[in-house]
Amino acid sequence: MRTLPTPLDEPAPAKGTLRRTLGRLLPVGFALVGIGLSALLGHLDQQRRESEQLANLSARLSGVRAALEAQLRAAFGEAEGIAQLIAADGRISVGHFHGMARGALDSVPYMRHVALAPADVVRDVYPLEGNQAIMGLDYRHLPDQFPLLQSAREHQQAVLAGPVQLYQGGRALIYRRPVFITGKRGVKLYWGNVSIVADTDRLLWAAGLGPELQIQLAVRGGDGKGADGALIWGDARLFDDPLLSQTVEVPGGHWQLVAAPRDGWPTLGLFASPLFFFALGCTGLFSLFVAQLSGNHRLLQQRNRELRQSQARFERLAHYDTITGLPNRVLFQQQLAQAIAQGEGLAVLMLDIDGFKQVNDSLGHAMGDLLLQQATARFLQELDTPDRVCRLGGDEFVFMLQGSQEQVSHQVRALLHCLQRPFDLNGNAALVTGSIGLAWCPRHGEDVDSLLRHADTAMYVAKESGRNAWRPYHPDMTERLQQRLELERNLRRALQHNEFELWYQPKVDLFSGRLEGIEALLRWRDPEHGLVSPGAFIPLAERTGLIIPLGERVLELACAQLAAWRAEDCLPGPLAVNVAALQIERSDFVSSLATALARHDLAPHLLEVEITESLLMESQQQACAVLARLQAMGVTTAVDDFGTGYSSLAYLRALPIDHLKIDRAFIKDLPDDDDAVAVARAIIDLGHALGFRITAEGIETQAQYDFLRHAGCDQGQGFLLGRPMPAQALQRWLLDYQR
Repeated sequence: MRTLPTPLDEPAPAKGTLRRTLGRLLPVGFALVGIGLSALLGHLDQQRRESEQLANLSARLSGVRAALEAQLRAAFGEAEGIAQLIAADGRISVGHFHGMARGALDSVPYMRHVALAPADVVRDVYPLEGNQAIMGLDYRHLPDQFPLLQSAREHQQAVLAGPVQLYQGGRALIYRRPVFITGKRGVKLYWGNVSIVADTDRLLWAAGLGPELQIQLAVRGGDGKGADGALIWGDARLFDDPLLSQTVEVPGGHWQLVAAPRDGWPTLGLFASPLFFFALGCTGLFSLFVAQLSGNHRLLQQRNRELRQSQARFERLAHYDTITGLPNRVLFQQQLAQAIAQGEGLAVLMLDIDGFKQVNDSLGHAMGDLLLQQATARFLQELDTPDRVCRLGGDEFVFMLQGSQEQVSHQVRALLHCLQRPFDLNGNAALVTGSIGLAWCPRHGEDVDSLLRHADTAMYVAKESGRNAWRPYHPDMTERLQQRLELERNLRRALQHNEFELWYQPKVDLFSGRLEGIEALLRWRDPEHGLVSPGAFIPLAERTGLIIPLGERVLELACAQLAAWRAEDCLPGPLAVNVAALQIERSDFVSSLATALARHDLAPHLLEVEITESLLMESQQQACAVLARLQAMGVTTAVDDFGTGYSSLAYLRALPIDHLKIDRAFIKDLPDDDDAVAVARAIIDLGHALGFRITAEGIETQAQYDFLRHAGCDQGQGFLLGRPMPAQALQRWLLDYQR
């Protein structure tokens, strides 16, 4: 009986035919798979580009929304002041109302008028000219406006009506603020309303919704009704099928804001993707290789592995920052290298957001991320099409701008200006600025690394110059940076080798002439350069954080000297030491001081701690808490450089301090300058009224001494009384002074 042959039983020619058939089919199958993968890759690339376009437009829309909400707050904030004044006093005089309204109209150009309507009847309006028609107008007789006003009264909150056609002509938004006064037994009584009328189109243009926008925008939500409200601005067709929509919070409701590209959403087909053709070409090449190497299974597997590796290197080319959606450093460097190769007219900017750390520390990282996103939206609004921006990390951004020097300078100023507007972080207002360094290609470098390095150096100089500024790179900056680095190395060496010493300046009672204490002043005796000015190394120590160990060294030196004077029975009185901001913010200063006192068995009243007024303004809660703990220990506290930090009276009254020290800037022109005389007298009287002792710094003439003494100033220090001097020289000065 015969059986069907198995493959092993096939003759050799049949096996060869099968192998040749498989060899011909394998490249075809590989090509089909490659074409499918190419189509998939092209489709993914298409989706990526669509996502990029959507993210870019979304960032611009967020910036417009934030600007619109800011303009609404600026336009109608004055009504709150008028309403609160009426609520407190039960009335407002005509002159007072006109004055506040005039100030509001002067500051907000698109505001038309402000009206007072006791019992919902217009009794006064500013300006009256052109608005006579609404005098005596009873809102209760306006069926199109009174329901919204009635809702504001019932909910006791402001509403934004409109746009409405005014009796005086024109289209406007009306901010209605219901006013309540307190009656007998604390009952709230409805007084009426305050209305602010703003020109709709001019307000929207001020918020950036003008015709110069590079995108299409539309707003609806009349009377704060959102999607159910009437069209406010733009093309109503944008609401038919919006891909991008955001909510604008307005008093008593919200608006709906939508956006689309100026020329509409483009259709990105598969054949528009260069990655598709690239992958298709790779597929053809690999198919050819497979056809040639189909007889070698090992080499075929190797080629397949190479293909998978190539594809894996592709889905990593596009890297974007997860917070802002901007390109990261790797992608930006590739873009910058391409721009350098194309020619001149290229500027690289390094931007650092001043004040970002305070936002992160006070409001949390989530609000810090929100600020970065809003800042990114503002940056994108200012950039032209060929420009690029990336986030390096933290609060540092780098820009690539193309154009003439004049065009780039204009854009740099615009970038700085866009950061100066307040940021609304979920109801928290944040104020920041920017510092920018600029490097030109090829003048300041012809490769990516040198341009970025020089832009970073220039940015550092801009930050040192006071922030909120920009600086172009200059070779001298690198030299100064190297000098600063050398100074920093020497400063670290000085800490290790105890090269610091304290000098002392007497503080004298201006009435009795009695010595009442001394101030410790830090000096650095460099073995090569001699005495180094504190103005040269103290700011550097603060920037590098070395001020913390340096401050601990000052406490140790001061307490050791007090202990030595006590042993010799020649204590000159309390010793004052200065405290820097970082010692308060980043270290447990109170514990360090308590440890130093305990180590030398010193009473706390022998030390006085001086803290600058500017530090109190920057870190109010933390600084006040530290001062309160010091007072509880028995350590005397003082505010140094008073008058330069602009503290409020209400805040000053609550400070846990004993002394105010008048800054030398207010002393140097005494007694001949009338302004200086007025300021000095005011500080002295104010300090005494609040229970503080007053010390004047920088007394250099007898005339200054006599004036301050007659003005009631308690203490003084300066070259007239005694210069800063080492401890041994102070001992000789004390003997001479006692004689």
